[in-house]
Amino acid sequence: MKRVRIVTPVFNDWTSFRRLLEELDKAAVSLPFRLFVSAIDDGSTEDTDSILAELPPLTHLAGVEIVHLAVNVGHQRAIAIGLGLASDDADSEAVLIMDADGEDPPASLGSLVEAANGRPDFCVVAQRKKRLESTLFKIFYGLYKLLFRLVTGRTITFGNFSLLSIGYIHRIVMIPDLWNNLPAAILRSKLPITFVPIQRDRRYAGKSHMNLTSLIVHGLSAISVYADTIFVRLLMLAIGLTIVSVISIAILLVLRIFSPAHATPGWATTIAFGLAIIILQVLFTALSSILMLLNNRVQKLFLPKVDYLPYVGLRRRLFGRAFHDPA
Repeated sequence: MKRVRIVTPVFNDWTSFRRLLEELDKAAVSLPFRLFVSAIDDGSTEDTDSILAELPPLTHLAGVEIVHLAVNVGHQRAIAIGLGLASDDADSEAVLIMDADGEDPPASLGSLVEAANGRPDFCVVAQRKKRLESTLFKIFYGLYKLLFRLVTGRTITFGNFSLLSIGYIHRIVMIPDLWNNLPAAILRSKLPITFVPIQRDRRYAGKSHMNLTSLIVHGLSAISVYADTIFVRLLMLAIGLTIVSVISIAILLVLRIFSPAHATPGWATTIAFGLAIIILQVLFTALSSILMLLNNRVQKLFLPKVDYLPYVGLRRRLFGRAFHDPA
């Protein structure tokens, strides 16, 4: 592996990005390959040029570009657009996805590369050993992982920080679920995953844009990737509740017929009517969900490989040249 493209989304966090470039330049000294950085500007409103004007000379990076998106699309979709660009350029052997705020430490790149172990195709992800956020954030993040496991049957223990061979990048950009959530799309892709425990670092500057609302949206986006699995489980639950309700109604009728002296007048009718309503509501909800899912399968899906281009406003080379540029 001689050339690696880094894809990192940035939204109004250019001070951190400037620091990231400095740290990547230091890390590149000991890496056996060249790094080219693609920053995906997710519709920032900050003055990018004035902040990056203070950037010191970077002597070990092959080049840096800023891809300005026409509109803010969100963190995960910015990553999907960056991977679409990397797939089309096809000028590197691997693509590294990382956040620009410093929480994905550049010093850990060597560990991810070592885990690739010289294979032609690989998917290496950073498994978080410890998070540094507030206690409340950790609690809700733990609830998200628990809910993800309950409704999908899968365990998700990694985020965006990952290294994929260009062959796997070509595959993953053909998965519509990438538009919603990268980690869930990787799980859904059935690619062989190598996990590397890596300590999450502190932010370079400012505060995280990931608040409680963003975390909930992020979690629901990840869970939505497994919508078919969730709807099938919902249908099975509906069938189970229906069976229990039918048995309960049968028991009520038996008690009402054979032991009327011990019954309060009207109790059997009230309970049986309530159980019947529950049966109908659960069945109609499950059936509607399944039909909507099946209907969506005949609709045209968003393919990051093809449909990302309208979102790209301007690609601006900050310095250096891309791998495919002539020397």
